[in-house]
Amino acid sequence: MAQVNLHVTPEFEEALDALMRGRALGSKSEAIRLAVREAAAPYLAAPRRDLSLLLGLLDRHQGGAKRRRPMAALEREIDDQMERALGAPRRAPVRAGKNAA
Repeated sequence: MAQVNLHVTPEFEEALDALMRGRALGSKSEAIRLAVREAAAPYLAAPRRDLSLLLGLLDRHQGGAKRRRPMAALEREIDDQMERALGAPRRAPVRAGKNAA
């Protein structure tokens, strides 16, 4: 098991002691492990997102000497490809300079 050394404030140590008493834990190490496990649980349980589509778009559009496209055009292309990948209905294109009535 790896060892981690911490420098803590008196307030942190007081909170750690309260956690130990409240959960009937035998050591500060056990209390810290419990607190970190509980804090990390939502992140460990969250589904991993597949960003390969976005990475592919970035790879395709990173060109050294190429003229860069406007950010709005790139955003529209990303939106279109994400909608296709998710099977979302197509949106009407937004035209620059037109005011919605």
